[in-house]
Formats: sequence, C-alpha cells, structure tokens
Amino acid sequence: MDVLRLAGVPGVGKSAVAWAVARQMAVDGVRVAFVDIDQLGMCYPAPADDPDRWSLKERALAGIAAQYAESGVERLVVSGVADPSLPPQGNGHPTVSLWLAAGEATRRARLAPRGWAHEQVDEVLAVGTRETAAAHPSWARVDTDESSVDATVRAVRERWQGGVAEPVPAFVVAQADTTEHVVWITGPRCAGASRVGWEVVTPLWAEGRRTGFIDVAQLGFSWNVDAQLGLRNAAELQRSFAAAGAQTLVAVAPLEVGPEEVRAAFPDADVRFLRLDADEDSRRDRAVRRAAGADALLAGDDLIGAVERMIDDVVAQGSRQRETPVRAGERVIDTTATPLPQVAARVAAELAC
Repeated sequence: MDVLRLAGVPGVGKSAVAWAVARQMAVDGVRVAFVDIDQLGMCYPAPADDPDRWSLKERALAGIAAQYAESGVERLVVSGVADPSLPPQGNGHPTVSLWLAAGEATRRARLAPRGWAHEQVDEVLAVGTRETAAAHPSWARVDTDESSVDATVRAVRERWQGGVAEPVPAFVVAQADTTEHVVWITGPRCAGASRVGWEVVTPLWAEGRRTGFIDVAQLGFSWNVDAQLGLRNAAELQRSFAAAGAQTLVAVAPLEVGPEEVRAAFPDADVRFLRLDADEDSRRDRAVRRAAGADALLAGDDLIGAVERMIDDVVAQGSRQRETPVRAGERVIDTTATPLPQVAARVAAELAC
C-alpha cells in the first residue's frame, strides 16, 4: 500500500484536495481509502508529554494504516495537520509527504465560510504563517495560492505518481486494555447523533476526564474494497486512546452498524447503546441547517451545500432507517422538536447514574 500525506495549516485546502484525489482514484478503479488525521486525535485532556497530541495521532495512523493494508487498500490518502518542526513520521508504508502552502489573503478567504470570529481568524493566520515558514524541509511544498482545487489535485497526483515514496519505520502502536466504558450513539440520518455525541463529550473534557471521541463514518471512507472498515478502524483507534489513558469512549455511528457487531469489536467494554429518533419535520430542519453550513464541516458530508432534491433524498433515507426494529440493548431517545444540547444534557445525566 502507498500513502499520500497532505499537511499544512488551516485554509490551504488540504481536506478538499485530499478528498478530491481519493474520489478521482476511486473512479479510476483504484482500491483507495481516505482518512483525516485530525479525526484520530480527539482524545482530551491531552497527555502531559504530548500536549498537541502529535504522537497520539501518528501512532493511531500507524494502526489504522495497518487495517487498511490488511483489507486490500492499494492507496491511502491522509489529510490533516502535522508537527511542522519534524520530518514526516513513519506509518510503515511507502509515503509521499506534501505540505500545502498559501498566503494569508488566500487562507483568510478560504476560512471565511467557517464563521469564526475575526480575532480567531487573525490568530490562526498568524500561527499558520509561522508554522509554514518553519516547516521541516523533508516536506515537499505545494503552493495553492491562486490555484483551483482541480489544479492543485492535478499537481498533487503528479507528485504522488512521480515522487519518491520510501518505506519509513512506523510508530510502535501502543498496546493497552480496552476503554472501560463505550457510549455508542446512533440513529437515522439527521436525528442528531453527531451533535449529541459532541455535546456529551465536551463537558467530560472540561472536567479533565480523559475521553475519546470517534465518528465511525469518518473512519470508513474506502472505495473498490469489499471490507467495511469503519467499525474495525474505530476499534483500532480506541486502543490508541486507551493507551493514552482514556477510560471512556463516546462514538457516533451510522444506524447500519448493529449492537452485536459493536459488542464483538469491543468485547471487554461496558457498552451503552443510545438510538436517537426524530420525526420527518425535525430531521428535515436539521438537514437544511447542515446544508447551509451551520454544523461542523466534515469530509464526505453529502449535505454540505445540498440542494432541495438532495435534502429530500437524505430525509427519505432517514425515514427508511426508522423502520429498522429496535435492537437488543438499544435505548431509544426521541429528539423531535428538542434542541440537541438539551438531549445531550439528558443523555449525560442518565449516563452518570
């Protein structure tokens, strides 16, 4: 398996370019997968000896890469941040590592849709300029200023196909017992699982209780590969979190991943299954908000910028999913017309009992 690493500071376009590269390769029939390394480091508070969680993410990536290779993936596209002071870290596979760069004006324009406060944007831009200037020379630089996504994708693919890809010894994947508690939150499309999961985990982080957060769908992007990798990668990632001292894992996942599969993936954990539900009007309202960019922008989200017909399709998909019978161990929580932070507060209170 060959790996492409696309790193850089916020606003250079690494996620959009990496996703486009993976999708193009999928159309070409390549057995390809995509992962954002930022999804591999959602475990807080950070360990004292790894305050930026660089090592946590790199170790997690080594474990996830092994899962992809074992499943027959030929090419793995990885986007996300990296420690600019260090050379590209090893994942055990031939890797081309590219650092995307862009000036502050370009990055400011690309960050605008995120809705950040002006002060936050200024700080991110300043930090990004310093990090780019100090980026280790082992990262091959690709300038994205005045370059469309398509043009950058072409440049990146040329670098990947013609670049030197040498195997680098992987981080040793830390071994640890499983996390003690797993909170598994699921439900039909737009019932609110992702938002509720995030609202549940953030108070635990604020309290100093080291807890991992996993979006299973974000770990399952692969094409032309038979294996369903989301759950396998989630189980691998929780081992990295457990090695970092996390005793609790909050996971959000598609409804299609059933409790029996989850129990098999986390055989030693106390797993609590929460299944959210909502009527059509509530799910449609949430879909419209996502289409308008009101929630976090995640790779592969088919609702970002969606037109009415696409929203209708997602709502219809959720309606079909609602017909799935309640499965053993699932506790159903109705989120209809209820603000999701209130649902999360109720879930957190019940879990504390």
